[in-house]
Order: sequence, then structure tokens, then C-alpha cells
Amino acid sequence: MPLLVAGCSLSERRPDPRSLSAPSPPQGFVTAGQIDAIAGAHRPAPGPTSADLAADRGTWEREGQTPGTDRWYLAIRHVELRPAFAPQHFDCALGTRLGAAETPAVIDLFTRLGRDVEAVWQKLRAARPRPIDIGTDRTACIRLPEGDSGHGWSPSGGAALATVWAEAVADLAPDRAEQTRRIGREIGLSLSICGLAWPQDVAAGERLGQAVWQAARTDPAYRALAEAARAELVTARTDPLENPACAAERLALRS
Repeated sequence: MPLLVAGCSLSERRPDPRSLSAPSPPQGFVTAGQIDAIAGAHRPAPGPTSADLAADRGTWEREGQTPGTDRWYLAIRHVELRPAFAPQHFDCALGTRLGAAETPAVIDLFTRLGRDVEAVWQKLRAARPRPIDIGTDRTACIRLPEGDSGHGWSPSGGAALATVWAEAVADLAPDRAEQTRRIGREIGLSLSICGLAWPQDVAAGERLGQAVWQAARTDPAYRALAEAARAELVTARTDPLENPACAAERLALRS
């Protein structure tokens, strides 16, 4: 998935010839017609504009979000957006620990929703410099990979992923919907804190994620997989052990 994952693009990886005969990965839930309709209703933002620069500077200078703070280190963790690991961002909101071995249906749900976001995002994305690319004195919160393309995308694919996943988790655990949706928003903010996306592109990505979610949730295949994932969450939440990173997250997100 060539969306933002630890600041790099997976689309640049060479295929492993050993995997050429492997089964095709599972598809998403959104139909081709829905993909076209969503892509047609959303547009990449122009810029960066003076408003982008001002909003970014506000993010960069806001107390508690500067390099070396607790929120900065949480942003570093949030940049990990691979579906196999992203569910762990919601551990603290749910009061449990999610993992591939214990919650395979949750991982599958994240993977397939990610493919829906990817399909729409590929149709409408536009390259634009990131805050760290244009001499804003910004420092990326992660080590960028060798051969980094030097630009980001509008809308933010990472924010779209965070939003669609947060909505899915809120659907699975409605008693924790407010908390999980907050984490989705905080992941988008983390991309801005890291200098990897303009606030305007994060907001556009969140709108895109909402649109993908509304389309995906109508698919019977989604409902069937969601039921399996919900059962996994019920079991997982009976375990009193929490993710050891939760104390740091609470500290970073305290008001």
C-alpha cells in the first residue's frame, strides 16, 4: 500500500518473485462505481498557500507539540500505519491489546478498509511539498528513507486511513466510540506535528476517510467481517492487561 507508512512509500518496493504465485490479497468493500463517485466528490488542495504555512507554524509552535515533548514521541508512534500494526493505536482507547494472533479479523478489517482508501486516494491524489520540504525549519519526527521522494500528497492518505479505521473500531465498540474517534483525529494531527502533511490536507483526508467508511459499511461482506472482529474485541477486552504504552499516551494527550 503506497500510503504513508513510517514516512515512506511502499509503492517503490520491488516485488518478491517468490510471491508471484501467491493468492491475490483480499479486496476492499467499496464498488468501482462508489470509488469513482467518492473520488469525483473530493479534490486535492492547492498550495501550499499562505494559510497552509500559518496553520503549520501554529502546529509546530503549539505548546506541548514541539520536538522532544510527550506529544512529539506519540506522533512518532502514530506514523506506523501498516494494517498489521495500526490496530494497536486503539489499544488504550479500548482498554486492551490488539495483535495479529489474537484478533485476525480486526487485522483483516483494517487491511480491506485500507484497500478501499487506497483505491479512492490513487484516483484523486496530487503531489505537493510537505512542511519539511520547503525551508520551514521543520524537523521530521522520523528518519526519512533513502530516496525519499521529497513531496507529500493531498489529501493526506494517512489521515484517511486513521479516520476509516477509527470509525470501524467505534462501530465494533460503540461504548468507546468517542475515545476511538479521538485517536483517529490525533493520528492525523501527528502527521502535521511530524511535518509530513499540511493541516489542510489532514482535514481533507479525514473527509475522504468518512466518505469511504460510509460506503464500505453498506457492504454485506463488511458486516460479516465486522461481526467476527466484534467477537474478537469482546474476548480481548476481558484481559485486564493494557498496552504498556498507555501511560505515555495518556500523558501526551492530557488536556
